[in-house]
Amino acid sequence: MKRFQIVLLVMPLLYWAGCGDDENEDNPVIPGRKIYIVGSDDDGACYWVNGSRVELPGGAWATDIVVVNGTVYTSGTGEASDACYWINNIRYDLPGNGGEAEAIAVDGSDVYVAGWYNNGSCYWKNGERISLTTNGESMASAIGIRNNGDVFVGGYYVNNHHYVIPCYWKNGNNRSNLPVPTGGDGEVYDITFDEAGNMRYYAGYTMKPDNLTGYAPKAARWRHTVRTDLPDGTSDISLYGTGSYGITIDGGDIYVAGYTDWIEDINNPYTTGGTFPRYWKNNTIHDLEGGPMTGFGTGQANDIR
Repeated sequence: MKRFQIVLLVMPLLYWAGCGDDENEDNPVIPGRKIYIVGSDDDGACYWVNGSRVELPGGAWATDIVVVNGTVYTSGTGEASDACYWINNIRYDLPGNGGEAEAIAVDGSDVYVAGWYNNGSCYWKNGERISLTTNGESMASAIGIRNNGDVFVGGYYVNNHHYVIPCYWKNGNNRSNLPVPTGGDGEVYDITFDEAGNMRYYAGYTMKPDNLTGYAPKAARWRHTVRTDLPDGTSDISLYGTGSYGITIDGGDIYVAGYTDWIEDINNPYTTGGTFPRYWKNNTIHDLEGGPMTGFGTGQANDIR
């Protein structure tokens, strides 16, 4: 199973969770707002509030964060490599061996967590596991609650022909495929709803055979089951591919966070390859400043709100 490290990107639109007015915090990242970022460091799972670290006890890493009325909900994996979530600093272990919690959502008094365990994909509602696609490779990476209470989970499964199929599940193991290019694969990483809470959107990527790179990733979003490939912004053959990990909607605009991946030019004395962060507003590209240039690029954008 894949696990992606967080990238600490904070902009007016790029952060994990923001809530509440707070004029009393020293040196706020955005004046009048609290910024929550979730992840891990050498000491284990944690989150940061306006740059101050808060430990998540017994955690190896954390993957998602939601703040509701000042209560902090985070998902992740415990030190014993099992899925778990935290409400503030209290850890709740989730049933199913050898798994990971990838996403968390809160609806009223109910806590929903999406992820996987050693027999396939699943989600948990208030600690009770609901299996999705089992007895095969599958992972749930996103979860959202529609305005009528329907539960949608996004992720992927591997079919009998060994293709990785992006999909969503509705209210349990009722699975629907999302379209990919002919002969291609794909995965879903995030889900959001329009401002009415009705229409759902997914972010992820697809892959298809390419004459130059062999199998190239392509950032994509789906509105219900209609796929939109996001523009690369270049015809440079050094671009290996793109991907997207987060999606949100503001009014009539769709924002998607992700990355570009470049092939290194060995004739250039400076590193030119690697991964670089960007986001798309509708179909318009906005490349982002990253960290110091390394052999791995400067980073990627993993979520947007």
